[in-house]
Amino acid sequence: MKCKPEYAANIIVGINYKNRFSWYVTDKDYWILDLIKRRDDFLRNGHEYDLDHMLMSRMHIEVINEHTVESYLTALSEHKVKSIELKKLVEKKDYEDTILSLYPSLFIDFDNRRLLSSFPETLPFERYVPSGWVGEYKPFDEYISEQDKYWIADGIDLINEAYQI
Repeated sequence: MKCKPEYAANIIVGINYKNRFSWYVTDKDYWILDLIKRRDDFLRNGHEYDLDHMLMSRMHIEVINEHTVESYLTALSEHKVKSIELKKLVEKKDYEDTILSLYPSLFIDFDNRRLLSSFPETLPFERYVPSGWVGEYKPFDEYISEQDKYWIADGIDLINEAYQI
């Protein structure tokens, strides 16, 4: 794993593309799908936004959607993580600050043009989806197969259990 999840910084993102599911651990800014919408929000609120800097880390892709996702995911291939690797982190309680850093933040379904966010901080990923997409802040467990729910073992949510202690 190139980088470990870190609460609200390096996040865990579930991706569905061409009916294949994968987990990625990356900097949170990689998943602002429409940088133009984000820039426009900043400018409207009287803030500067360094679009060129953001584009450098994103292979110069302004909008990540069903048309640009293939090249984007190829570029991020070193950040792809198997469910079993994430499960080991959860089971060993191997995290920097809080067990919540191991909980997935986003589910992005490129096949159905939908982004679901459970990101716990103030960055509203769901606002920055491409035109024609649905973006919502809501739990997305139901969209993840049982085998890919790395935080569940024998029907127990290991992250929630550890957090409650």
